[in-house]
Amino acid sequence: MGAVTFATNVYAVPGPVTVSGTALVQTNNAHGYDAVKQIKFNQKILLQVLAQATGDSSITNHKTTVYYDPGAENYTAYYSNEGVYNSGSLPFFYGEFFYSNSVTGPDVVYLDGTTGDNDYYSYIEFDYYNRLNDDIEGFWTGDTGAYNNIIAASSNKKTVNGNGLLYIHSNPSYYDLPAGNYYFANRWDGFNQQYAFVISGPLKYGGSLSGSTLRTTGALSGSGDGLYQGRPVVVSGKSSFSAKENND
Repeated sequence: MGAVTFATNVYAVPGPVTVSGTALVQTNNAHGYDAVKQIKFNQKILLQVLAQATGDSSITNHKTTVYYDPGAENYTAYYSNEGVYNSGSLPFFYGEFFYSNSVTGPDVVYLDGTTGDNDYYSYIEFDYYNRLNDDIEGFWTGDTGAYNNIIAASSNKKTVNGNGLLYIHSNPSYYDLPAGNYYFANRWDGFNQQYAFVISGPLKYGGSLSGSTLRTTGALSGSGDGLYQGRPVVVSGKSSFSAKENND
């Protein structure tokens, strides 16, 4: 068998994305002094944020799975007012998130889109430079994002060590953390979101070929700013994803 070819086509079967960790929330005690409250940053919190953000209560009222497709070409952003097709500021990029449950049935609901005026919006993004396919994932840019990827390869497997950033937020207009700054997620400049969580740090991902099936997995760990019910948060957490495709 020769070296694995990691094609750039859309993954046929996107897998679930999960989050776990803790968040320290700034609060006050009964005497009015600053205090710290620790909460779990987990799948329940992820679904609560998405339900609050989208207005879809079925996300928390029914068993819901959030999916990430790293190989999906994001034409929604491309053709939006902000996309490069209309000479906007958003680059062409890969990666789409969506969810499903018993209410959506066989359909899925995407976690980005455009308004009636064709303005782009998004609730969750994963930014990194994907060296498996040489793709820009999310709003990664070489000007502000980590670029280096350390690769180990064999005849049927590649493993990449790099860096990435996961951003979950309740205001769909505050996507794409500007110039690598977290200020959409920490309110220092007056941006008012109720919920936002950032994990930025080491990302290990890879692909393995078994027959004609290519399986891709990834794991991100790190920390970042955030907001919980409008209060400042420091996040420490992990996120993982998986997907598979036919590599014929």
